[in-house]
Amino acid sequence: MLNVQSDLNDLFKHLFINIGAVLGSLSSRQFHTKMKTSDRIGPHNSDVISLLVGCLLGDGYAYQTKGKIIGTNIRFRQSSRHKDYLFFLYNFLYERGYCTDSGPRQYKTVFINASNISKTHYGFEFDVFTFSSLNWLYDLLYVDGVKRIIPELLDYFTPISLAFWIMDDGGWVSGSKSVRIATNNFTLQEMELLVNTFKFKFNLDCTVQKLSKSKGNSKDKYSLYIKVASLPRLRELVMPYMHTSMLYKLGI
Repeated sequence: MLNVQSDLNDLFKHLFINIGAVLGSLSSRQFHTKMKTSDRIGPHNSDVISLLVGCLLGDGYAYQTKGKIIGTNIRFRQSSRHKDYLFFLYNFLYERGYCTDSGPRQYKTVFINASNISKTHYGFEFDVFTFSSLNWLYDLLYVDGVKRIIPELLDYFTPISLAFWIMDDGGWVSGSKSVRIATNNFTLQEMELLVNTFKFKFNLDCTVQKLSKSKGNSKDKYSLYIKVASLPRLRELVMPYMHTSMLYKLGI
């Protein structure tokens, strides 16, 4: 029996993205703060979807509003050290009509260690508008509030996604001259899916490294390493989308 609802959902997603690619240039500020969640139906340009996928795999996180109309909201947060990058993210989405003109807000987090010594960290964050038309992306990425990686999500993973994931969770490994992506919360099966996707989509060779278990944590954690031989190809793919403050993560 055909799954009519699933087929309609797939059509719904592709319409938002493909129509957005055609019409996006007609109006850069196409959404409004006073617009109802149910009325924010897109279209969503492919560059926006690519960015959201990359950031949600990284430091960004999504949550859903409750009520008569369910909508998806996404928050972006970075420490003060990466303020320039966060404002770059904000400007990208603001220019496309996804957030208000109030700019990122500063936040403060206080940590207290085992010796009862507190340390204060500062950073900046902002939210996009709530969209019912992004519920499909939330459903692809989250199960019971926990992020996951499935093949259907990686259909929307592009060089733009990779660039923003590296800017969020990537790091330069000077010893091996390679790039590491902190993928600590994903399973080994999900890591193997990433390795295959990176090779098939981008011709990037990667390895998975199991991390040492921290005290009191029995869950296996992994990092993804992009091999040094693939570094020129990686730079070719992602540098057009990287903010200059993050080029150090590519060893530049």
